[in-house]
Amino acid sequence: MALPDDVLADFEQQAMYDRSAWFVDEVLEIVPETHTVRALMHTTHLPFVDAQRDLPGHPRHVPAAIAIQATGTLGLLYATYVLGLRATDGWSGFGTKIEGARWGSLARIGPPVEMRCTCVKTRELRGTRFCWFGFEFVQEDAWVYRSRQSAAWRRVAPA
Repeated sequence: MALPDDVLADFEQQAMYDRSAWFVDEVLEIVPETHTVRALMHTTHLPFVDAQRDLPGHPRHVPAAIAIQATGTLGLLYATYVLGLRATDGWSGFGTKIEGARWGSLARIGPPVEMRCTCVKTRELRGTRFCWFGFEFVQEDAWVYRSRQSAAWRRVAPA
C-alpha cells in the first residue's frame, strides 16, 4: 500500500530531503505497538546504478549509499508518525551512529527490497530524544542488509 495522498503530502513537509532521496517507494505498515515500520524500495530507478560498470563478479546492484539513506527515511517515518517528532513543530533529527552493519547478498536491480525498521529503545536527555533502531532489508527471501543504528532529535525553533 502506498502512503495515502494526505499522509504523503504531510511527510513531504516533515522530510529533510525531497522525495527523490527517500528510497522508500511504498510504506507497507507503521505499527506503533511493535515499534516497526515496513516498506518497499523499488530497485529499477535508483541513482548511481547507471554509473556502475557491469564487470565480471561485480554486477549492477543497489548501492550501499542508497541503503543507508533509506534507513534515514525509515527512521524519520517512525519518529514522525509514532513519536510525533514533526519538523513542522521544530524537531530536527540526525543519524548518530551505525553499528554492526552487515551486507548479506547483493541487492540486485529488478526485484524490490523489503525494509524493516524496528525501534528497540528510546531515551530523552536534556530535551534531546535518542532512538536506537534495528534494520533488516530482504530481497526475495535473502537478507541483504542488517544494522543497528541510532539517531537523535532535538527541538529547535518551529519551522
